[in-house]
Amino acid sequence: MKGDFSKQAHTTKWIPVKNLSVVWAGAQRELDERHAQHIADNFDPDMFGTLAVTLPNGNGIYHVIDGQHRKAAVQGLWGDEEKVPCNVFDANSPDRAAQIFDKINTHRKGPRPIDAFKVRVTAGNEVEVAVTAIVEGLGYKISSDHSDGMVAAVGALTGVYRSFGPETLKNTLKILQATWGMDRNAVVASIIRGYGAFLAQYGNKANWQRLVNNVQKRFTPGQFLGAVRSARDFRRGSTADAVTYVLLTTHNHGLKKGQIAE
Repeated sequence: MKGDFSKQAHTTKWIPVKNLSVVWAGAQRELDERHAQHIADNFDPDMFGTLAVTLPNGNGIYHVIDGQHRKAAVQGLWGDEEKVPCNVFDANSPDRAAQIFDKINTHRKGPRPIDAFKVRVTAGNEVEVAVTAIVEGLGYKISSDHSDGMVAAVGALTGVYRSFGPETLKNTLKILQATWGMDRNAVVASIIRGYGAFLAQYGNKANWQRLVNNVQKRFTPGQFLGAVRSARDFRRGSTADAVTYVLLTTHNHGLKKGQIAE
């Protein structure tokens, strides 16, 4: 069946940024000046894409449906006369502009964290490359595959790396591996983050072999997470605090001397 898509398609024009504005504030999100500045500071023309705009009003101003932060970045870098590529939609009312904004941002599927992580590794980003080297150096593989030896919690890995450094991340994974082997359930986000924070805080005070042995005796990874959830609910704190509490009590269990104080 013959369609009429070509008759519905928008046009593409290069428009000076002085003619682009958020005419209808209720049809757009608020401008985040820090985000616009971040785009300007890291400007990459190959990543600019196109702005989505409506038809111009009586003053020749196009309402920016999508891309106001990119527009602001260009304006800050090169001034009002600089032109940017725009998809001009056949729209001239705030309700239609809001509908297009909603559809663009609702149906835009962002990459999964693990996919974004792998792309950054390929791009040579320092943190992601370093984290990958640590993970793979210990025999793990960064993957969403639900198999032992696979780690998908890239946010937790980079979080521990950024907050506490490469040695803490490496030692965290070593301790988890010594406790539960290559069990995939042992390298989920909350466990990695919790152990990393505990190690950073109590690294010089804990008897790590004792902790490994005690945790092995009392918990599988699933049981450990269950204890953490119970501690979090009872103490009404964060998951990170609950992990610290469970690890402290497990480490101190049966000790008369050498206990770690909370």
